[in-house]
Amino acid sequence: MTSNINGQEKSLWQKFIEGEPIDTSKLKPEVLDSWQRCKGKVNPRKGKNYDIWSAKDVERIKLKYRELIEIAVPAMDNFYNFVKGSGFSITLEAVENNDHFVLEAIGDPSALAMHETSRAVQGSNWSEAVMGTSASAIAVYHDRPFQVHPDEHWCVCLKHCTTSSAPIHDPDTQAIIGTLTVAASYIKVQSHTLGMVVAAVDSIEKQLAVHRLAKKSEIANHFKTVVMECFSDGLIAIDEFNSVIHVNQKALDILGFKQNPIGQNIFGVLNRNFGMINRYRDLAGVINSQESVMDRFVNIQNSGGIIRCVVSTRFLESNGELLGKVLIIQQMSRAAKFVTSALGNYARFTFSDLIGQEQKFLDCIKIGIKVAKTYSNVLVLGESGTGKELFAQAIHNASSRKDQPFFAINCAAIPRDLLGSELFGYVEGAFTGAKKGGSPGKFELADGGTIFLDEIGEMPLDMQTSLLRVLEEKAVSRVGDKGAIPVDVRVIVATNRDLEKEVEIGEFRADLYYRINVVSIELPPLRDRKGDISLLIAHFVKKMAERMETKIDSIAPDVYRNCALYDWPGNVRELQNIIERAVTMVEGNTISSQLFPERLAKLSIDFPHNS
Repeated sequence: MTSNINGQEKSLWQKFIEGEPIDTSKLKPEVLDSWQRCKGKVNPRKGKNYDIWSAKDVERIKLKYRELIEIAVPAMDNFYNFVKGSGFSITLEAVENNDHFVLEAIGDPSALAMHETSRAVQGSNWSEAVMGTSASAIAVYHDRPFQVHPDEHWCVCLKHCTTSSAPIHDPDTQAIIGTLTVAASYIKVQSHTLGMVVAAVDSIEKQLAVHRLAKKSEIANHFKTVVMECFSDGLIAIDEFNSVIHVNQKALDILGFKQNPIGQNIFGVLNRNFGMINRYRDLAGVINSQESVMDRFVNIQNSGGIIRCVVSTRFLESNGELLGKVLIIQQMSRAAKFVTSALGNYARFTFSDLIGQEQKFLDCIKIGIKVAKTYSNVLVLGESGTGKELFAQAIHNASSRKDQPFFAINCAAIPRDLLGSELFGYVEGAFTGAKKGGSPGKFELADGGTIFLDEIGEMPLDMQTSLLRVLEEKAVSRVGDKGAIPVDVRVIVATNRDLEKEVEIGEFRADLYYRINVVSIELPPLRDRKGDISLLIAHFVKKMAERMETKIDSIAPDVYRNCALYDWPGNVRELQNIIERAVTMVEGNTISSQLFPERLAKLSIDFPHNS
């Protein structure tokens, strides 16, 4: 038997640290392994902890583990209520990079006094590498609950107590993020103490999981909200019971809702905001549809007038179960802009693009610039090919409506029975083949912008009546519908006919003529602009050569001479087409009259005195 200097038998710990052989069967294998890791590295005679972080570092680590602290401390308080007055302390440690830092400690005054003595204070490191064998060190090393008695601890500062500890795991990664340790005098520790620690940790981990799930849900909801607010369209999500579960601000703005309707029945919300169902029947039909709806045009009537929208729906499903649907609501004005962009319905030409120096032509431009600043209807007169649509585009682009849609309609190019639906739109069921949900006409799509009606003299009389009503009431009625939809459209019309004569013979309504003829601009034919022909030739040659990637170095004098001699029945359009033909057919780098049609090429022969 080996005795110490007082005649008492040495403990296993004393023998081990002094290098004497021990009976390892009397030690828990985990404790023995820990002792072996500590030997020669950790001073077993330590009476207190010297590895303590600064106050700044303590605040950093507490901030990092704020979630753990907020959940664990209430659980520690509940635990303490069971053992209060028994000399227990309860410590929460953070585990980071193999270090164990004290975050919080509660307990009886006597127990906490021992903490102060051993300096088990906030920010102190109680890892095995620093303070040797302890319950928390072994619990982390083996990733399971563990209990260490006084004579099993490595450092003398822990020889007065039994420690019971269990690791705390992150609910997502299952990595150890901390430990919960209970310490008390050996005689006060019961066999079920470790079980109580395990139960407390189990509660903490479950609450962490619930908190993390709630946080993820909150983040997901916030993400959905942010995503929904990023859309320029209105979005309303409803569940299978038609209760609103999500709505973005754009939808509230479009529909004019003053309060957020989340949690409320969508039909109740609509009824409160719009009153009678006939005011929102179109939208109700979309919501009730058992099929997905794509780009349905709907009108909603409120106290401020008609809200015109394009609505689509998408079903929300999971494993074949219908969870609800999303309404995608687009204001008609924005839909019109999209259509304008997609179909190229915008004005490209400005007054600076119009080529000419003849005074007659410059006078027309002067009137056009002046009238562009007004809201007056404009009648553009002129022979075919004089550039009436270009002039209309220039007026639009010089007006306050320049960023809004521009629609050009040739009244002679659309069949009589389709012209009404093309201009004014139609409702579902208006005629055989009508699109489900109906379709807006060009007046609706041009709302806020300009509509150019070319060859207005070809418009049938019954259609003239409908157009007059639109101009007078500033509202349009779709084919098959009695309701009127307000529109704000600037109307520019053009014709090569003598409308006054058409009025006299009864082919054109007099009241419509006076309505559209607020300001008239008569474009001169090209034969009256001979001084502009050379400018136009040079412009078109350059334009066509660039488009066809053809190099043209010069234009022969006979080109200018022949073009000046010609009367141009097709006006500027005819000149442009002839130049395009010449640039297409040229084999060298010079444009000559030999590339022109025979009617122009022979002019230099027929009129040699002009050479």
